Amino acid sequence: MSEDSSHDAAIAFPKPSLWSKNSLKLYTCLAVGYLVSTMNGYDGSLMGAVNDMEQYQKSFGMNGKGSSTGIVFIIYNLGQIAAFPFCGWLADGYGRRWAIFIGCVIVVIGAAVQTPANTMGQFQAGRFILGFGASIAGAAAPTYTVEISHPAYRGTQAGLYNVCWYLGSIIASWCCVGSNRHMHNSWAWRTPTVVQAAVPGIVAILVLFLPESPRWLISQDRNEEAIAILAKYHGEGDRNSSVVQIEYQEMTEQISSSSSSSDKMWWNYKDLFNTRAARYRIGLVIAMAFFGQWSGNNVVSYYMPTMFAQTGIESSDTRLVLNGIYPIFCMFAAIWGATLLDRLGRRNMLIGATSFTVICFAIITAGTAVSSSNKSASYAVIVFIYLFGMAFSWAYTPLQALYSAEVLETKTRAKGSGLNFLFLNIAMCVNTFAAPVAMEKIGWRYYLVFVGWNCFEVFVIWKWFVETSGHTLEQLTEIFESPNPVKKSLEKRVVIVDEKGGNEV
Repeated sequence: MSEDSSHDAAIAFPKPSLWSKNSLKLYTCLAVGYLVSTMNGYDGSLMGAVNDMEQYQKSFGMNGKGSSTGIVFIIYNLGQIAAFPFCGWLADGYGRRWAIFIGCVIVVIGAAVQTPANTMGQFQAGRFILGFGASIAGAAAPTYTVEISHPAYRGTQAGLYNVCWYLGSIIASWCCVGSNRHMHNSWAWRTPTVVQAAVPGIVAILVLFLPESPRWLISQDRNEEAIAILAKYHGEGDRNSSVVQIEYQEMTEQISSSSSSSDKMWWNYKDLFNTRAARYRIGLVIAMAFFGQWSGNNVVSYYMPTMFAQTGIESSDTRLVLNGIYPIFCMFAAIWGATLLDRLGRRNMLIGATSFTVICFAIITAGTAVSSSNKSASYAVIVFIYLFGMAFSWAYTPLQALYSAEVLETKTRAKGSGLNFLFLNIAMCVNTFAAPVAMEKIGWRYYLVFVGWNCFEVFVIWKWFVETSGHTLEQLTEIFESPNPVKKSLEKRVVIVDEKGGNEV
C-alpha cells in the first residue's frame, strides 16, 4: 500500500465501535486533555465579569474602563508570552503529560497568589503566574489530543479540545453571578478566583495516569511502548490491526526521515523556518493565532458587560446573566462544529464562519450607534452579539488549537504550539490593551475595525489555508512540499481496501 493512503485506509476499514471498552478509555484520556482548555475560557469570562463588579472596583479603585483595566487584563497574556521558551522544551524533553502537569501546578500557585490580594501589585503577580502556567499546559494539551486521537475521527476528537474553553467560561460566568448576588464584600470577586484553581488541580492529578503520545515515544526510541498504546486505543487491543500497522509505519518513517536533534534543544527553532514547507506551516500557525484573536471574539469575551452597557442595559446583574448565558450558546455551536469538521472540511468552515462575522459586526456597529434612542436596536445588538459568538465558535473554537497542531510536523509540533501561544498572546495583548481605551474614546466606532479585518481574513484563508481533513498528520508532508499546497490538499484519492491493507488508485 502506498504511504499516502493510510488515512483513507483507516476510514475504509471497519471503524472501531464508538462505545467499545477501549474507545471509552480513549475518550477518558482526551477528556483530561480537553479540561486544560477551560483555563483560558475561565479567565476570559472571570475578568470580564469581575471587572463589572462594584466590589472589585472598590477593592482596587478601578472604573472598568481605560488603560488601567487593560493592564490588569494584559498581565495574564504577558505571563503566557514569558512561558514561551519553556513550552517546547518541556513537551519535547519530558513528554506531553509532564508539560501539562507542570503547567497546571503553576496555575494553582497563581490562583493562590491572586485570591488573597489586597493590592493591585499582588493581584497582577497572581495573574502573571496564572498565565505562565496556562501557556505551558495549553501548548502541550492540544498537541497531546491531536497525536492520540484515532485517525478516522481526528477532526471531532481533537476538535472538541477547544470546546472546553466555553466550559471554563460557563463555570466562571455563573460563579460570578452567584457570588455577586449573595456576597456583598470582596469575596464577591475572590470566590471565583478560588474556583479558578479547581480544574487545573484535577488535571494535574489525572494526567499522571494517562498514556504518553505514541509519536513522542517513537521520537524517543520507545517504539514498543508506542505500538502498545496504538494497539490499545486505535486497534481494539490488536497489535496486528491494519490501522495500527499503517499508523506505526507512517510515524516511524516520518520521524526517522526528519530526524533532528533540534527538538531536544529548547533554544533551537531552526526546523520551524529552514525550508519553504516549514515556513509555510508556521505561517499558517501565525495566521491562525492572529485570526483567532482579532476577529472580534476577544473584545466580546472580555468586554461583553461593557458592550451591553453601551446598549442601555444599566443593571449589573442583568449584564452578568447575559454574560453567563452567552457561552452556553457558544459551547453548543462549537460542539456542533467539531462534529462537522471532517464532513465539511476546515477551509469551508473557516471561510463561511468568518464571512458571517462580517455581517454580524456590521449590524452590531449600526445598532449600537442608535441604541440610545432606539430600544429595538438594543435588542438587535444583543441578538447579533450572540449570533457572532455562535458563528465564531462553530468554526474557530474547534479549529484554533486543532488546525495549528495539524499543520506542524511531529518534531516541531511542541515548539510550534508554543510559538502559536506566543503570537496568540501578542495578538491578545494588542487587543486587550487597545479595546478598553478604544471603547472609552471612540465607543461603537471601534467595531468597524473588525468589519474590515474579517474581510481580509476571508481572503487569506481562501488563498493560502490548506485542507487537512482526509489526510493523516504524516501525509501533510507531501502536501506542504508540493508547488501548490492548497491545490494538492484539495485533491481526492480513491483507495481500495483489502485484507492486506489497501491499494491506492
